[in-house]
Amino acid sequence: MHEKGVSKARNLGLREAVTPYIMFFDSDDTMSPHHVEDIMTEFAADPTLDIVGRDVRLHTINGSTRTLPFADSDLLFQHIFYSILSTQRYALRTSLLRKAGGWNEDATVWTDYELGLRLIVENPKVKRIDREPAVDVYQQPDSITTDSYSKRDKELMKSFLICNEKLSGNMPLRDLKMLDLKGIVLAGNLTRAKSPEGRRLLVEILDFANGPFEKIERYACYLYTALGGRGIHRIAYFRHSLKKCLKSHRTCPLSK
Repeated sequence: MHEKGVSKARNLGLREAVTPYIMFFDSDDTMSPHHVEDIMTEFAADPTLDIVGRDVRLHTINGSTRTLPFADSDLLFQHIFYSILSTQRYALRTSLLRKAGGWNEDATVWTDYELGLRLIVENPKVKRIDREPAVDVYQQPDSITTDSYSKRDKELMKSFLICNEKLSGNMPLRDLKMLDLKGIVLAGNLTRAKSPEGRRLLVEILDFANGPFEKIERYACYLYTALGGRGIHRIAYFRHSLKKCLKSHRTCPLSK
């Protein structure tokens, strides 16, 4: 099903929901018999929680398996670069989802990514279940991989610009810069897939740069990604962590 159709179906389910908590799940993934019980045990133990989630296992098309993380701290950074609020990783308070506006039917890809950003803006109380994954996600041929960037290039660019537009008035500048870096990575991947949308998105994001140095830095990150480089977000994470340490130097290992 096209993701716009999925969003409509999920919003219909949201409108009909009468329970205080809700979980969405995809038909081609599986969960352990105890998964829902684990989630609800956490909600029952702390009624102030808004979101409860856990790591999941991803089974890729090429046969490999890796863990996709969930997190209950640094939510914005973790979601921008690791998509922690992907559909299968969490359950949440129904009222929070309604307050955030439900699923955006104008976005045709990255629908859970865009929703996750709006949920984080609501400043939810989040709990991570620190146990083995209980959900298995099975990658499909039409999953968003490097090979499919050229096939869904316009949809990807549109969804990113929706994310940027929705959050531009609700985030501090430093947080929007993290989202811009995500856009730079997307632009690089689109260019690597020979899509003209990559250069178009790059121009959009360079216009947001604060001065020539930041523009040069963003262009360098774009070239690195377009040429096949990976891991720009790790550099961003180091800088993000360093800034947090400098703000709270008494507890920062670098200050000892």
